Amino acid sequence: MAHRIRWGVMGCARIARMQVVPAIGRCANATLQAVASRDQGKLTEFRNLFGEFTAHSTYQALIDDPSVDAIYLPLPNSMHWEWAIKAMHKGKHVLCEKPLALNAGEAEKMVRTARECGVRLMEAFMYRYTDRTKKIVEVLDSGVLGEIRCINSTFRFFLDRENTIKENPELGGGALYDVGCYPLNLIGLVTREEPVSVVVECAKSHGVDVNLSAILRYPSGLIASLHCGLNAFGRISSEITGSKGLLLVPDTFLDNAGQIQLVTDKGTEMIVVAESDRYAAEITDFSTAILEKREPALSLDESLRNMRVLERLVAARDKIR
Repeated sequence: MAHRIRWGVMGCARIARMQVVPAIGRCANATLQAVASRDQGKLTEFRNLFGEFTAHSTYQALIDDPSVDAIYLPLPNSMHWEWAIKAMHKGKHVLCEKPLALNAGEAEKMVRTARECGVRLMEAFMYRYTDRTKKIVEVLDSGVLGEIRCINSTFRFFLDRENTIKENPELGGGALYDVGCYPLNLIGLVTREEPVSVVVECAKSHGVDVNLSAILRYPSGLIASLHCGLNAFGRISSEITGSKGLLLVPDTFLDNAGQIQLVTDKGTEMIVVAESDRYAAEITDFSTAILEKREPALSLDESLRNMRVLERLVAARDKIR
């Protein structure tokens, strides 16, 4: 392994093509080693875009490849746990796209396998590697907001592509799994605990939720609201309100430059946010974690906690017809 982790990419998903594989190329401690796809045309497209790599026609061949150290897994949500576990049993480290699994049971099996096999596993919430998230954490840790009483977080966009896995319930489609997990992760970052109750309302199309809102109540009395959707104009923003102040975070899960707004009885402060390279930072940290035999930034305990909450939201969603 020396100083570079050799990455294998499981499937030619859109996010791999547009974001993660280009990011691997920007990392000093990572290199693209192999790609697996059952579609020869997609493998040819990847080669034209990214140069030489070992091409595999099956996912099994990829995880059997001794020249691959780590797997990036962007398969449909329903396939995460199966292939992550298979890869880890082959000694591969796994960066798995969010959500880690469809339910807490699957996630627990994944985490148990990672620990038994002595490999790294992380849920790929790339927004955790931005300067914006760093500034959010700094404000929270400063105590300037006082006791946190309310969180409101939204991630929605208009899905203008047809026949995507996002509209397939068998593959774990729908807004909650696709983008609602981001606000839920942020809420977990702030609360660091599980809610005592959840309430969900949603609208469905093609058998999946396309517009969903949830209310989560926590032991302290904090109430968080989560909004996500695939059928309306794009909106990504969050508000964190405490007893002494308010933090407004536009573009919460993006890595563009901008500002977040801190409001207290002393007035309004605009906190500058620098542009980040969230995908490259994620790959760099995970690769470093492998090389240094340490844990990456996002812990498995946090992912398990959030998966338990996500499972409760999914159960409430599925009762709605």
